[in-house]
Amino acid sequence: MTDVWYVAVESVPAALAELLDDRDRERLGRLARRGDRERGLAAVVLARLVLGRWLDRPPERLAFDRTCRHCGGDHGKPVVDPAVDFSVSHCGGLAVVAVCGRPVGVDVEDATAGREPLTWALSERERARCRDWAGFAQVWTRKEAVLKAVGQGITVRPDEVETSGTALLSLPAGLGDPRAFTLRDLPLPAPYVGTVAVVGPPGELSVRCGRALLGDHRRR
Repeated sequence: MTDVWYVAVESVPAALAELLDDRDRERLGRLARRGDRERGLAAVVLARLVLGRWLDRPPERLAFDRTCRHCGGDHGKPVVDPAVDFSVSHCGGLAVVAVCGRPVGVDVEDATAGREPLTWALSERERARCRDWAGFAQVWTRKEAVLKAVGQGITVRPDEVETSGTALLSLPAGLGDPRAFTLRDLPLPAPYVGTVAVVGPPGELSVRCGRALLGDHRRR
């Protein structure tokens, strides 16, 4: 089961910052722009609510370990429980969280935010197929979702991750067999596009708006 939740950033009230711990607040405090802090807050709140639901724990008591497995810094893929993997993404006015019992990555982009595809991020075959920003945004989310699933993020050159539709054709050496990944494009509200990637065979996929989660918590 892969569980994906999304929420409009503007629908997350500042009062839900009560769910954050000191490390969450310190990380958000590093962000200079108000919009970035609001997006960050929405993503952390949604992640805590979704993971609390999955693990049957109070969301405010969850502890996020962000230790980088490569350098030991505080910027690695977060872990809450070894039995559950999750991934967070936000863009513009939308925040998205994916949770799964297998390695998972999710990415979201605004299909109207740019003008020309970023050709440096595409393989030769992808460049031939990708003619506009909307097409590029979808391809980019597929690449990013895969890299997040393997815990790499932008440490790998994106043009070395090649896709064709939701099929993963190639990965840099050491990141696994491309045939082991399942990619699915997400039905998100316009103008956003997104992809979730899991390591393993296809399973059930649930995509839901998280506004009800926010309301349920505020009524407690």
